[in-house]
Amino acid sequence: MKNFDELYLKWRKNFNYIALLVACITLILEIVISPLLFHYLPQTIKLPTFQYILLYIVLPSSINFLLVIIGRRSLSCKRLSERAKNYYSIIILSTQFLVIACVHNVFTITITVLCFPIFLTLIYSDRKMTSTITLITVVFVSISIVFALLDSYPNDTFFLLHTFVAYILLFGCYITTILLLNIENAKNDILKASSFKQLQLEELLKCDSLTGLHNMSTFYNMLDTCIKNNETPLTIAVIDIDNFKLVNDTWGHEKGNEVLIYLAAQLQFSCNIYGHVFRYGGEEFTIIFPRTSPLEAKTMIETAQNNLYHYVFDFMPNQRITFSCGIASYPSSTYSPQDFFEMADKVMYQAKLSGKNKVLIG
Repeated sequence: MKNFDELYLKWRKNFNYIALLVACITLILEIVISPLLFHYLPQTIKLPTFQYILLYIVLPSSINFLLVIIGRRSLSCKRLSERAKNYYSIIILSTQFLVIACVHNVFTITITVLCFPIFLTLIYSDRKMTSTITLITVVFVSISIVFALLDSYPNDTFFLLHTFVAYILLFGCYITTILLLNIENAKNDILKASSFKQLQLEELLKCDSLTGLHNMSTFYNMLDTCIKNNETPLTIAVIDIDNFKLVNDTWGHEKGNEVLIYLAAQLQFSCNIYGHVFRYGGEEFTIIFPRTSPLEAKTMIETAQNNLYHYVFDFMPNQRITFSCGIASYPSSTYSPQDFFEMADKVMYQAKLSGKNKVLIG
């Protein structure tokens, strides 16, 4: 959502620049065209020069530049919500186009510029905004028509047709914008579904399908992050099930999987508050303990070890499953994640050689 807010802020700034451009171009055109009208088409000027300049140049330009200032102030106004600021950016342009349509009602085509803001609502992908801006535009078109009736077209037999065409054009713009919004929303839904599936796939690739634990690659990624973030004291543990090959050879891999699943659950239960448990591969597990001392880690691991030892598997009621564990604390910044793992791995093999079913600190 934050990314959308930043994107919409850029668009609001762009719309404010467009509003400034509209104000400048309109003023320049008035300054250039007015002398030509006075010289070549004086019959079209029904007002004294001073009054004409005031009503057709000074007043509309002042309103347009005032709208630009209001738009600029709204960009940084903390009282306005992001949604309200989006509305302001469109309404200010709509109001500028209303000024143009009212002042230059001698040109019927100027009414059509009021359709432009309806299409701009596509930027914000907001159906309610599109409907609201369309209603505002209908009101603005009606106002410009009233100005035209009072000013230039009191006896124009085609004016009713022009009015009808203007409203039909507005309706067509609204329907077109809604259809484009529907297409855009459908595309976004497809992209969201695709992104979600991709995230699911990425998560599956990070996880061990049997135990649900994260795998070796995730272990090294997290360990590297902990080292870079200096999450000291940083402790890791390497765990290996004792005589696991005998379990697989005697009772089969399915029963061996039961042991792996149970041990994974016990490690998570005992260590998950302070540590992150991973299945490194085969019967080997690793645990990362950020900001945890080796002694604290040992206490948690021994809880899991004790639970495993006293659990009776139905396929081997007279025997017990044990594991050996090596614990190491990160020594210095010169050690890579692989070096750090090998430290704990060596301690784990020392536990194996010293009789198994032990938790040693290196």
